[in-house]
Amino acid sequence: MKKFHHQVMKVGFFLLPAPLLGGVGGGFCCLLPISPPLQAQPITPATDGTGTKVTIEGNRFDIQGGSLSRDGVNLFQSFEQFGLDRGQTANFLTSPEIQNILGRVVGSNLSVINGLIQLTGGNSNLFLLNPGGIIFGADASLNVPADFTATTATGIGFGGDNWFNVFGNNDYQKLVGTPSQFAFDLVQSGSIINAGDLAVGEGQNLSLLGGRVINTGQLTAPGGRITIAAVPGENLVRISQAGSLLSLEIEPPRDINGQVLPLTPVDLPTLLTGNSGYVLNQGEVSTNNSTNQGGQIYLTARLLENRGQITADGTTGGSIKVETTNFLDTGTLSAIGSTSSGGEIAVDYSGRIIQTASALTSVNGSTEGGAIAFNGGADTILTTSGKFEATGDVGGEVHLFAQDIRLL
Repeated sequence: MKKFHHQVMKVGFFLLPAPLLGGVGGGFCCLLPISPPLQAQPITPATDGTGTKVTIEGNRFDIQGGSLSRDGVNLFQSFEQFGLDRGQTANFLTSPEIQNILGRVVGSNLSVINGLIQLTGGNSNLFLLNPGGIIFGADASLNVPADFTATTATGIGFGGDNWFNVFGNNDYQKLVGTPSQFAFDLVQSGSIINAGDLAVGEGQNLSLLGGRVINTGQLTAPGGRITIAAVPGENLVRISQAGSLLSLEIEPPRDINGQVLPLTPVDLPTLLTGNSGYVLNQGEVSTNNSTNQGGQIYLTARLLENRGQITADGTTGGSIKVETTNFLDTGTLSAIGSTSSGGEIAVDYSGRIIQTASALTSVNGSTEGGAIAFNGGADTILTTSGKFEATGDVGGEVHLFAQDIRLL
C-alpha cells in the first residue's frame, strides 16, 4: 500500500484551541484555513494505462479519455496530481451516455483546488478521490449538471467484490452499475476542507466524505441532498436510500484481497465513539428551496461542531439528520416551511450535547409546525440554553431525550 507523507502548513492557518473541544469530545485540535496558502499542484494524468488525457488551453485543463465499464456508463480516470490555482478551470469532457465519471489521485500530494471544476457534454455525476486530502480554497466553485462527491476514500464499490481502487490496478470492465460503497482502508483517513462556494443544481446531491470535514465556506444543493461524513480509517461506508433520508451504514473492513471481513456491523454512533471523526461547520450548509420543498441534509461524525448555519428551508420544510457522539452547537439548524408545514430535525447522539444561548433549532411552518427530536439513550447529557421553535397555525413537536437534561 502506498504511504502518504503529511506536512503541517503554518502559514494561513490558525489552531483551534484544544480546551474548547476537550469539554465535548476529547482534547484534540485541528487546523482551519483562513485563506488558501498552498500552491496547487497542476493536473497531471497518471501513466498507469487508464488512458486519461489532459490538454491545457490557457487556464483551462480539458480532461478526457480514461477507461469505460462494460456497459459504457462509468468512466474511470487517473491523475498523478490534481489541483487548481485561482482563475484555472478543470473541464471534464463527457457524453450523454456516461452516467458517472470517477477520478482518482494516485500521487502522494493532497489536492489544493482554488479554481472551477466543471463538466461539459453530458449530465454525468462526478466523483473525485484523493486519500491524501482535499482542500477547496476561497475561490473554488463548481459548474456541474448532476451530483458531485469529494472523498478521501481509498476505493469505491459497485456491489459484490467489484471495486474502483485508488491504489493498484482495476478491472474496469466489471465496474458496472451505481457507486454505492466507500472504503477507507488507511489507518488515518485524509481530511477535506472547504473554504469555497460549492453548489450543485436544484434537486442534485453534494457529498463530502473524509476522515475530518471542515466547512468555512458555502455548500449548496437547492431541494437536493447534502451529505457530510467524517469516517474513521479502516472502515467501509455504504450509501443507500432509507425512507426519505439518506443513510450511511458502516460495514466491516476488507482484507488484503478486497474481501469484506465477516464481522457484525455496529450502529454508526457506536463505531465512531472510539475513533477520530470530526465535522466542523463554520459556514453555510443549505438545501433551501424558495419554490418547493427544502432538501435533505445528513451529517455524521464522532464530534460535530456547528458554528454556522445548517438550513433545509422551503415552501415546505425539508429534513436534517444528525448522527454523532458529541455535538457542540452555537449556530442555526432550520427546516422552515414558508407556505406550508415545517420540516424535521433529528439528532441521534450517544454522548453529550451542548447548545449555547446563540443556538437556534427551528421547524416553524405557516400551516403547521414540524418536528424536532434529540434522541439520547443511557449515559447521555443534554445541556442547552438555546431556542427550539416549532410554531404554526397548528403547533409542532419538540422531543428532548437524555439521561440528564439541563435547561439553562
